[in-house]
Amino acid sequence: MWTRQLLKENAKIAFKRNYWTCVAVSVIAMLLGGGVAGGGIEFNFEADSQTTGADSFAGGIPGYLVYMFGAMTLIAILVGLCVSILLSNIVTVGCNRYFLENREHKTDVGQIFYGFKEGRYGTNVWIMFLRELYIFGWSLLFIIPGIVKAYSYMLVPFILAENSDLDKDRVFQMSRDMMDGHKMEAFVLELSFFGWNLLGALTMGMLNIFYVNPYIHATMAEFYSAIKAEGIQRGVVMPGELPGVGPVFQDGMNFNV
Repeated sequence: MWTRQLLKENAKIAFKRNYWTCVAVSVIAMLLGGGVAGGGIEFNFEADSQTTGADSFAGGIPGYLVYMFGAMTLIAILVGLCVSILLSNIVTVGCNRYFLENREHKTDVGQIFYGFKEGRYGTNVWIMFLRELYIFGWSLLFIIPGIVKAYSYMLVPFILAENSDLDKDRVFQMSRDMMDGHKMEAFVLELSFFGWNLLGALTMGMLNIFYVNPYIHATMAEFYSAIKAEGIQRGVVMPGELPGVGPVFQDGMNFNV
């Protein structure tokens, strides 16, 4: 039987064994998978005493600038969605692939681009897009259903990292079945990193880069592996559906299937 402490201990073993590659993968995932941060542009115009309603808008700012700013905002949102769908989601799959392999054997940073290789890209894009769409749709029914579905489908990128050839309906079903009875445990596991994230914020993100982020990634790979092993034992997953990611690494690691 697994515990949070055991998951974290195993994660530390895997993380520290290949420290710098884990850090590098986490940094790449953060850069390619996170939003683009930037300061907003402020327009400070004084109203012209001769300006009429046809030539002005919003208290003295020329109307065409307001419309231009609105159009730019809409374009930025659309670009952000495209980046998320076509790039960030696939990097998430690759990041999971790396940490799944890293817990079993030494692997390289290039695995973060696993989701783009060998005809997997289209399938990964489609299934990850559906995952976000389903979660968003349930969120429209108030926040709680969306949170529940987010945990129901949290294993989807891990399943794709292990086997992208599965039918999309089977991927979602497997995630739901494996997470059945484990949603609260997943929530508590994520909540247990609150202190680390707080320390990361106090160090201007430096601790996150060099320890917290790869530690969390490694722990979630352990969580998935534990849940997968239990799913196989319960018969909700067939071993051939999730064949593993490489040879078993015998160094105190658990839950290898």
